[in-house]
Amino acid sequence: MKKSLSRSLQTRAAAVPFGWPPANLLSQKEAFRKKVVFDLHGPLLDWSTAFCEVAGGMYGVKLDPAQVRHYNMGMDEGFPLSPKEFNAVFPVFARLARGGYGALAIKPGMVEALNQIRAAGISVEIWTWVPGAAEHNHETLKSFGTGIAQSVTRELLVESGLVKDGMRDIRFIKPDAKVGQLAEDHIPLIVEDNPVTAVAAGMAAGLACLLTPEPYNVHLAANGILRLNSHS
Repeated sequence: MKKSLSRSLQTRAAAVPFGWPPANLLSQKEAFRKKVVFDLHGPLLDWSTAFCEVAGGMYGVKLDPAQVRHYNMGMDEGFPLSPKEFNAVFPVFARLARGGYGALAIKPGMVEALNQIRAAGISVEIWTWVPGAAEHNHETLKSFGTGIAQSVTRELLVESGLVKDGMRDIRFIKPDAKVGQLAEDHIPLIVEDNPVTAVAAGMAAGLACLLTPEPYNVHLAANGILRLNSHS
């Protein structure tokens, strides 16, 4: 199983850089836990397409997530919506009982890939930020006022088979808190799409990051980061 996982990784990697996996990981005095963390939106689920459909319906424009060149699409100068309009859509999307977080499409092959990892004796956790009832929009300072986004996310992940336990295997965490928590928990690897988190993991913490291919991270190359050439 480990050999098959290794061959799969080689076929998905755009170019395995010299010195990967990071030497810092290989020389640690304390053993890392046999665990990998996955970000959710991007690596496992298609968030951008669903969000663009809702945003396009609200403002009567056609939005193509494949054309987004920045992780924060609201700040992308080529994106038809202004930052203010983007921030107006987000709470609407987060409150949807249907067509929002609970209806995101699973990337092809991801359920099988996670099961392969578990079969190799490596535990899997999903760390992601999904707005909760007590959290607020940092631009408007208004509370989201509902926990529906988190509850439907748990349901989706359990029903799809991406996780086995909806409480144990999912952690709702802000993006900028991930790397510190990885280091504290002594987890060596994260699978991400966010270029900022990837660089922080690889360069600031000396950990390893598998970067899933997205238009907003296409040119990213840094220590500790291995960018894949496909999701499947």
